[in-house]
Amino acid sequence: MDIFIHILISLTGILLMRQGALMLTKGATVLSAKTNFSGVHIGLTLVALGTSIPEISVALISSYKGAETLAFGTIIGSNTFNIVFGLGISALFVNIRVIAKNIYRDTFFAVLSGSLLFLLLNKKLFFNATENTLSSLDSIFLIGLFITYYLIIFGSSKNKKEILMIKRIPKGILSHHFIVRDIIIGFLIIAGGAYISVVEALLLSEYTSLNPRFIGVSIMAVCTSLPEITTTLSALKSKRHDIAIGNIMGSYIINFLIAPSLLTIKGTTLYDYTLNYDLIFAILICLLAGVLSFSSRYLRLNKATAIMMLFLGVVYYITTYLRG
Repeated sequence: MDIFIHILISLTGILLMRQGALMLTKGATVLSAKTNFSGVHIGLTLVALGTSIPEISVALISSYKGAETLAFGTIIGSNTFNIVFGLGISALFVNIRVIAKNIYRDTFFAVLSGSLLFLLLNKKLFFNATENTLSSLDSIFLIGLFITYYLIIFGSSKNKKEILMIKRIPKGILSHHFIVRDIIIGFLIIAGGAYISVVEALLLSEYTSLNPRFIGVSIMAVCTSLPEITTTLSALKSKRHDIAIGNIMGSYIINFLIAPSLLTIKGTTLYDYTLNYDLIFAILICLLAGVLSFSSRYLRLNKATAIMMLFLGVVYYITTYLRG
């Protein structure tokens, strides 16, 4: 009976994260439309930080519970799920427009963040170390790249395509006047739901014999990805493709640069090298999404792109299950 109670509490946390993500998206959409802040800026920063709270929570809680493999699996799996299903399913129903300058920059930094993390985690492979670990010094490199990225994106401004997107927003949405309230409450609800879901998921993992790596890249990843998926769909419904793409790419970068850094709060963290398969796939699927979008004639993620990404995602999860 205890396990069903834990499942019920976990579902409550997931529903809270969904509701918080909807409020955050609504506030962010109006903020971008009524100010000089670019939708890309808001998607990559404010919204991405909000929807990355579950992954950050996993990192913080896991660092104190000694569940590093589960944490790394969740961080990596969440990024894979966001790209494959967040963008893939969305692109099945909507041709997602991208802005050339942004997609080049964001794809480059996303792939760079994953590659840097891969390099720092595989010390036995690249530095002839005795163990694969992530240290406090490594975290400085990750955070340094994160700061560099944010400095670059704030050096850009709204362009004509973004202004055109704003003009297409339904007028009913822009009549909303509680921007700050929605953003703050959205953050708090996501944080509360994330804490509940993460703690319950960690407790549920004790009831099963499944590998912590598998639990992380599958079950935990799906749960923690809910705010990103909800925000992406909500932003697309509001015709804010810039915020939708910014949220996915921004969350991807935050998850690979900030969340792992938090695992080193208590010191050097061990890394399970079997996660390399999952990490490499997460990097390659992000690169593929970027290449497909800026190779498209109209700079869009369309149905053909969506089908390809979803197919690769299904293959990945099948092989992940078979690996155990």
